[in-house]
Amino acid sequence: MKILFIQKEGGIFGAENYHLNMIPALQKRGITIEFLRLYTDYQLGKDSDFVKRLQQMQVHVYQVNIGRVPGIRDVREIARIIRAGNYDIVHSHLIHADFYAALVRTFFRPKAKFVSTKHGYDNSFTAKHGFDASKQGVTPYFLISRWAESKFDKSYTISKGLLNLFIQTGITSSEKMELIYYGFDLAEVTPVEEPETYRKSTHQLCIAGRLVEFKGHLWGIEAVQKLTANYPDIKLLIIGTGSFEQQLKQRVEELNLTRHVDFLGYRKDVGCWMKYSDVVLVPSRSEGFGVVFLEAFNARTPVVAFNVPAANELISDGESGMLATPYDTQDLADKVSMLLQNKDMAGQYAAAADTNAKKFFSLNTMADNTYSFYKRVLQA
Repeated sequence: MKILFIQKEGGIFGAENYHLNMIPALQKRGITIEFLRLYTDYQLGKDSDFVKRLQQMQVHVYQVNIGRVPGIRDVREIARIIRAGNYDIVHSHLIHADFYAALVRTFFRPKAKFVSTKHGYDNSFTAKHGFDASKQGVTPYFLISRWAESKFDKSYTISKGLLNLFIQTGITSSEKMELIYYGFDLAEVTPVEEPETYRKSTHQLCIAGRLVEFKGHLWGIEAVQKLTANYPDIKLLIIGTGSFEQQLKQRVEELNLTRHVDFLGYRKDVGCWMKYSDVVLVPSRSEGFGVVFLEAFNARTPVVAFNVPAANELISDGESGMLATPYDTQDLADKVSMLLQNKDMAGQYAAAADTNAKKFFSLNTMADNTYSFYKRVLQA
């Protein structure tokens, strides 16, 4: 089986980490993977770190500069690569790749089967509405998604919440789209010799992820304000970078929380910061999946999140973490306080979450399900 992955890449985030884990697992199952990277000069340009990491896996990488506006020359080059590669399956990831793959299939009709993975949805929509399909209007993102999806043989999403969104908006149907959860085998977060390096307060919370609106950092900050009365030393560590950083810092100043909130920026040692915190907060409006959950489970630190997709698929409330009423910062604060006051309960939740993650969200399970998906597509 020979498969071409296609994706626009401008940095190593969720989908890129998926590839870096999934590709070796598929190679072990006898699948030949090649990669077509779509890129722009204004976002990393050619030969990114991601490309180098793929090449270290013995993955042949093609690169096409798609610029800001789609051009027929780019579509022809992508079609040429697909035809020359004699692939069994062309597998696109995210909307840019979906769009170009659909154009190629429409106008050049290569013999390969075409499939797509939906790692998420329009950030501007989810920042405002989460996964509420009833709020979807006729937008460019929606129209492109629906048209591109019509050109694929099959597709899958990474959570039930995302699956329901695509079906309920009419972008696809339940017969055409499947569900394959993410699954990663994360390296154990081992204790460090000087844990105080990762400890800034007696009561410490952390949020890890891109600083973008739908991640809900503002709600996390407002919950911390409510906790300061009972925990005057409480500290929230915000790990990550992104376009929403200035707005978050401004809100921290408005609430007089500068001594309670630290912005740590991009860190490679996120697991250690999680491990030595008391609670990991995930106050997102919604998550396509949320690898941050698996990272927190792996660090064996309890998680408090809103009761929204996909948090409520990964956490059993009161068993493997705590789910607060969506967007209710007082309830979010109350749930955090319960864990801060009851270390035994916090430990039980963290252990249960880690056990569940290793059982249901492993790399082996994800790779097996994906391999079976490919076989069904080829047999159809």
